[in-house]
Amino acid sequence: MVEQTGDFSEILTLLRENPRGMSVTEIADATHLNRNTIARYMDNLLMSGRVEMRTFGKAKVFFLSKRVPVSAMLNLSSEMVLLIDADLKVIQANEALLTFLSADAGEIVGKYVYNSACKTFCTDVLTDQIRTALRGEMVRNELRLFKNGTDCFLDQRIYPMVLSDGRPGVTVVWDDMTPKVNAEAALEQSEAMFRRLVETIHDVIWSMDETFSIQYISPQITKVTGYLPEELIGEKLSKFMPAGAAVRFDWELSSEISRENGFTLPEFPFICKNGRKIYCEFSGSPVVLEEDEELFLGYNGALRDVTDQRDAEIGAKRWKRFLDEVIDNMPEIITVIGMQSREYYYVNKSAERFLQKSRAELLKMTSKEILAGIGSVRLTEAHDTAASFNEQVRMPEDHIVINGEPRYISAIVIPMKLSVEREYLLTIVNDITEDEEDRSHQMMSRELAFILEGVSATQEIWKPLLEMLPKISGFEAVGIYQRSIFDDYTLYMAKNGHFIPAIQTDSTVDRIIRKGEPVIFDKYRMTLLPENTRSPMDHAKSLVLLPVVFESRTVACVILGSKEALSPDAVRRTLLLSTAFQISTVVSRCLVQEKLQHERDRTRTYLDVAGVLLVAVNREGNVEMLNRYGAEFLGYTESELIGRNWFTTVIPERVRQKRIDGFQKIIAGKIPDINHVYEGLVICKDGTEKILRWRNSPLREDCGTIAGIVSSGEIM
Repeated sequence: MVEQTGDFSEILTLLRENPRGMSVTEIADATHLNRNTIARYMDNLLMSGRVEMRTFGKAKVFFLSKRVPVSAMLNLSSEMVLLIDADLKVIQANEALLTFLSADAGEIVGKYVYNSACKTFCTDVLTDQIRTALRGEMVRNELRLFKNGTDCFLDQRIYPMVLSDGRPGVTVVWDDMTPKVNAEAALEQSEAMFRRLVETIHDVIWSMDETFSIQYISPQITKVTGYLPEELIGEKLSKFMPAGAAVRFDWELSSEISRENGFTLPEFPFICKNGRKIYCEFSGSPVVLEEDEELFLGYNGALRDVTDQRDAEIGAKRWKRFLDEVIDNMPEIITVIGMQSREYYYVNKSAERFLQKSRAELLKMTSKEILAGIGSVRLTEAHDTAASFNEQVRMPEDHIVINGEPRYISAIVIPMKLSVEREYLLTIVNDITEDEEDRSHQMMSRELAFILEGVSATQEIWKPLLEMLPKISGFEAVGIYQRSIFDDYTLYMAKNGHFIPAIQTDSTVDRIIRKGEPVIFDKYRMTLLPENTRSPMDHAKSLVLLPVVFESRTVACVILGSKEALSPDAVRRTLLLSTAFQISTVVSRCLVQEKLQHERDRTRTYLDVAGVLLVAVNREGNVEMLNRYGAEFLGYTESELIGRNWFTTVIPERVRQKRIDGFQKIIAGKIPDINHVYEGLVICKDGTEKILRWRNSPLREDCGTIAGIVSSGEIM
């Protein structure tokens, strides 16, 4: 290790091999140098940040620095940084500076600043400023350059510093202020235009109370109408209008009183003091007492003489105002952003409500900030695509989150290039969250309808209703009440809510249910229930009653309840009413089937106990029905004969063909009197033959065709 060169590699190697640290004495012993030399080296390393020192008592222990190298930190900076030694040689230039100069590090590092690629910045003034900084003073000024055909404005700062070898040096930092300077120039131009506009306004300012009587009117009224302000105080503006216009003006003024954002009434005639008629535009905004926002005090506003410009200028302004009002009040979310800057230039009211930010807040932000906050990656990509290809881009769907609430949106992005410097992206966004929810509810409603179609008994209906109705309706609790033998309604089953065991007979709820029509008690209609009426669900703030009607009589009722004050929209109401109809239809079908089955079972019981053999045979001669008495008489079980041919099974062979011929004639309708009584043989399962007295009756389809024969046989 040579002292004069300042080569610290051996010391750094020793510290790397001894992570617990080394004192000056330990380093001097290891490198065979005296302690004073090592102490001076360690001070240089400590100043450059390459080592760290900790004090343990009187001993100073040095460790290898764990900090990020200065060169790496410089490259992370967006500012342009240049390190220069006392000889004006460049030691280091960061990536931002190399990019700005379109140069390589080799063209700058190691060279004199005025002979390198940095000569763009180098002037006699910069040289003097560097020397000033070398004396320990910080220097700051603004620098203007001409680059690529345009002016660039830089904020220049020169800081004194100590290099890693202990020599003095400087750090030169340039910050590109061009966008800021251009923006300030544009702002100054905009403010100048605004001042000129304000200076040309000659509107008459007025104030009126809640009765629309004038409390104040500015002196400009004399120039416009010839009246002195004191001549109008206490009067109504409509007093100075023709009769028809006065009535319309008062009516429109009264109708606008509820508008929170004021009103504009264009082109109303006004009779001047000399009798001349002019046309004025009136605009105003409500005055509300700050301590009590519901206390209306009147309006402040202005009127303008628009007589001369009515056909041209006012027509154009009215059209623009109409378009602005339409766009501002459209349900779609409409924004306009800079194509490159992505800053907001316009947002309508729907955008404010949807993003839950005011227009003033949004106009200070960029779309990338907003979209990153709500998690809309697809809309960001749509903006990039529209800007890159100058083409309209449609985004069918994107999932976002606003204040923890998931939402679904679709959008269309339209590029608008008004000039070289005026390029915008118009974005029209539709909130399709309710459409998605409605689609989901409709899918569940269809799924419920599909499930109910497969139900064959009334008791199978209630379980899917308990599971799916809360998801479809938005009401968290559901209860099923059935009509009992005592003609009241008792709770059969319930879910997610505390329901009363039985609905009191002749109560308000009982009368509504017996009426048989669905009723929705939302947060507005709950007040219609009498105070002494007990709700079927405890603490319910919203109720839905869906009576189930069969044969013009309520047989059950599905009750939905919520502890929240709900107000279902039109789609949800339609789904509820449709579901109520489906339930009644399915219940009616099941009850009819159960009633028919009950009647069949009862009829079959009658047939089974009758003392005659009863058999139904289809057109092919196969047995379709045989009563229990007949099966026992023949020695068969019922299942052994059902489906088998009657004639080949129980009719003796010697008379079989004759009986078949008679059967075919009856089926063909060739025997007019088929109710005659005749005697015929049957053969039992054990081979014995028995004579029965038979009567036949045809079985006919709805169209009149004979489908088979029912025969009864009595034992002789």
